[in-house]
Amino acid sequence: MIDIKLLRDHFEDVEKALSTRNEDFDLSKFKTLDTKRRQLLVEVEQLKSRQNAESKKIPQMKKAGEDTAPVLAEMKELSEKIKGLNSQVSEVEAELNAYLLTIPNIPNPTVPQGETDADNVEIRRFSEPTQFDFEPKAHWDIGADLNILDPEMAARTTGARFTF
Repeated sequence: MIDIKLLRDHFEDVEKALSTRNEDFDLSKFKTLDTKRRQLLVEVEQLKSRQNAESKKIPQMKKAGEDTAPVLAEMKELSEKIKGLNSQVSEVEAELNAYLLTIPNIPNPTVPQGETDADNVEIRRFSEPTQFDFEPKAHWDIGADLNILDPEMAARTTGARFTF
């Protein structure tokens, strides 16, 4: 997943890098969700600050013998607003995180652009691939031959592409 700070601080660079992947990625949804999340957080923090300031008045009012019922009612109303906004923040964060998971990684700038795997360039090779004097088998064939995997039973049990 791409770091959210990278997207915020270098949005145009990320957008340009993703354009080299030969796919269309609309990152405007990120900006919309991130802006909405930030606005909700600011509103929540302002309400919490107001709630803290009001709660400090209650002991003074009680000491002075004043009626605290209107302040307590206002505190309850603020608390309900804060709970509602916190749930909205959670929803937006969940949607934002789900969206961030759909954004692919940025290609390394040194990687040449290409349409297919054939356009890849081999930079270096660590040793040569092993050459066998026989035809290698797939792991599922080896498991079945050694009688340690049962693909037929697994296919009957699970449907397909699973073994035990």
